Amino acid sequence: MNSLLAPLAIASDLTPNPGRGYYQWRSDPGDVPLAQSAPPQAAYQRYLWKDLEGNTPGQYTLGNLVAARDAARAAGRQFAFRIQAMRGYGTNTLDVPTYLHGAGTAQPQCSAPNPACVWAAPMPAPTPPAPALPPTLVPNWNHPYVLERMQALLQAVAAALGDTSDLAWIDVGLYGQYGEWAMSTSNVVYTPALETQGITPASNATKRSIAQMHFDRFPDAQHAMFIPHANLDTLQYAFFQQTTTTLPVGLRWDCLAQDGFMKQWTDRPSDWAQISDRWKTAPWIAEFCPFGPGESKTNAATALQQVRDFHVSTVGNGNLNAPWSSFTGTEQAHLAAVGREAGYRFALGPITVTAPTPGTVQVQVRVDNTGNAPLYTPWQLQAQLRDGTGQVVASRELLSTAQARAILPGAPAQINTAWTLPSPPAGSYTVHLAWVRQPTLAGLPQTLRWNMAGIEADGSARLATLKR
Repeated sequence: MNSLLAPLAIASDLTPNPGRGYYQWRSDPGDVPLAQSAPPQAAYQRYLWKDLEGNTPGQYTLGNLVAARDAARAAGRQFAFRIQAMRGYGTNTLDVPTYLHGAGTAQPQCSAPNPACVWAAPMPAPTPPAPALPPTLVPNWNHPYVLERMQALLQAVAAALGDTSDLAWIDVGLYGQYGEWAMSTSNVVYTPALETQGITPASNATKRSIAQMHFDRFPDAQHAMFIPHANLDTLQYAFFQQTTTTLPVGLRWDCLAQDGFMKQWTDRPSDWAQISDRWKTAPWIAEFCPFGPGESKTNAATALQQVRDFHVSTVGNGNLNAPWSSFTGTEQAHLAAVGREAGYRFALGPITVTAPTPGTVQVQVRVDNTGNAPLYTPWQLQAQLRDGTGQVVASRELLSTAQARAILPGAPAQINTAWTLPSPPAGSYTVHLAWVRQPTLAGLPQTLRWNMAGIEADGSARLATLKR
C-alpha cells in the first residue's frame, strides 16, 4: 500500500483543479497573488456589445474574443465570458453599436415613427448641489429590433467560437447595468411620457427572451444567471421551466463580500426555498464587490463566510480596490482562504487493496468530498492497472459521472469492487485511482487531482503494487 497518501489540510492546500477556487478575473495577474492560492483554471472576460459589432448590422469584430479563448486554452485554462449592452450610470456613453442610436446613424427600425432603440435617462440632481451629471444611455429593452440584434450577436459569437465544449461558463448577460440584470430605479426612471414613446421597463417576457437566446445559442454550455431578486420570474424560468440547456443553469453573484447582500433572498423564505439547494446541482460563481482594506460593510472576512454559507464554487481573483500589500495580514489570510475553500475537494478514506485470486483485485475505499460544493462537470472515477512505463493496460469504472457529481460535502461514496484483470506479461504493475473527463475535451486537456499528499504527477492516487 502507498503509505504516502494523506488528505491535505485545507489551510495549506494549493491543489489546482478545474471549476473551483479562484478564476482569473479579467486582469493578469490577479489581485490575489498566485502564492496565496492555486493557479486559476479558468479565465474570465467581459465584452461590450459595441466592441463585438460595428456600425453596420452584422459587421462583427470577434477576433479579440476568440483570441482570448485561444489564449486561455494555451494556458491550460477554460474560458468564460459575458456580453454587456451598458455599463455605469451618468456617463452619456453608448455601449451598443451606433446603428441603434443617433441622428443619421440609427437604422430605420430605431427612428421615428418607430420607438427609439436607445434613450437618454437623465440623472437625478446631485446632493449637495453640484454640476449636473450626464445622462445614461439605456437600451430600449423591449424593442423588437434590439432583441433581434441581440440574438444575431449571440449567434455570431457561437459560430466564431466553434467548439464550445471546454467553456467554463457563460454569464447570461446583455440586460441591465454591466449586463448583471440590475437597473437602478433612481438613475433610470420610466415616466408616462416615455411610455407614450414606446419606452418601458423590461417586461418579464423580454427578460425570459434574453435568457433563452443565450440558451439557444449555447445549449450544452454551463450558464450562470445573475441573482437580483427583482428577476425572480426569469430565474424561475431558467432554473425550472426551460428545457434547452443540457446542464442545470447556475447562479452568478456579482457582489461577494458585501454584508447583507443575500438578505434580498433570505428575508423572503418562500422564495429562498426555491433556490437555496441549487448549489447541489449547479454552481455558484462569484466576483467581489470592490473593496479595500479596513472596510466594515464589504470585506474579506464577509466574503469568506459567504463562500462557506452559500457553497460558492469559484470566485474571481480581481476587482479589489487596493493592491494586495495594503491589506492586513488577517485580510490577506481571509482572501487566500476564499480560493482554497471554494468548491469541491476530493480525498480518499481508508484504502484496502487485496488479491483474492491471482486474476482478481479487490478494492475497498471511501471517496470524501471535503470541500463546500460538489463537482459539476462530467468526470468518471476509474481504477487503472498500469505497467512499469505508466501505461494503462486495464481500467474499470468505479463511479460514473452522475455518481461523482452526487458526492456532496459530508456524504462520501463507498466503493467495494472486485476487478477481474486481464493477463498481461509477467512484471510489476500498479493500481491507481484516476479521474477521467468524459468525454475528453479536444481543445483542452484537463487534470482533476486528488487533494492529497503523495499523489502522482498526473493527479492520480497510486494505491498498491502488484506482481504478476
